[in-house]
Amino acid sequence: MRITRLRSSLIAGCIVFGLALAAAAEPRTYQTKNMFQTGNPAIQKPGGATLFRSKQAVEMRVATSGLNTNSSYTVWWVVFNNPAGCVGGCGADDLSNPAARASVLYAAGFVTGNTDAGNVTAHLETGAPPTGLDVELGSGLESGNGFGAEIHLVVRTHGTTVSGIVDQQIGSFNGGCTLVCQNVQSAVFPAVD
Repeated sequence: MRITRLRSSLIAGCIVFGLALAAAAEPRTYQTKNMFQTGNPAIQKPGGATLFRSKQAVEMRVATSGLNTNSSYTVWWVVFNNPAGCVGGCGADDLSNPAARASVLYAAGFVTGNTDAGNVTAHLETGAPPTGLDVELGSGLESGNGFGAEIHLVVRTHGTTVSGIVDQQIGSFNGGCTLVCQNVQSAVFPAVD
């Protein structure tokens, strides 16, 4: 009995160790970009974003400032699964272009509080997005396309934070807007080879 348990434990340990080595061996890339005013890349904002890529997932971090205090924001994945299908570079006009295979989906939300800064992270797996996630367009990051997609991160304001509707303000595309929800900052990550 004892030998059987020991043997089972050793086999399980070898399997876990093998899986850990396989995961560690999977290629990953890292990109970092400055934040800019959405719609006008020439206007740089005091912040940056990073993107970690693997074949089956991407992870982002946005660390930015120059936002309004005591306000609610969301961050959105804008995924162009086929950047070669974009016309003149991937942008808003390609969201309706079927060749670009674009998706727009929720990444994260935050409240600025007494500062003008936001710092948030998110993870996106390939395949169908999780049930309940706000998906405005498309079906997410295509399987095996973590390196091949062009990814834009967009910070969207929902206005002054309002008690009782913060969940809407930091969790949906147009939720709880106190004036007008609008995109305020972006970062663009071209596909990698």
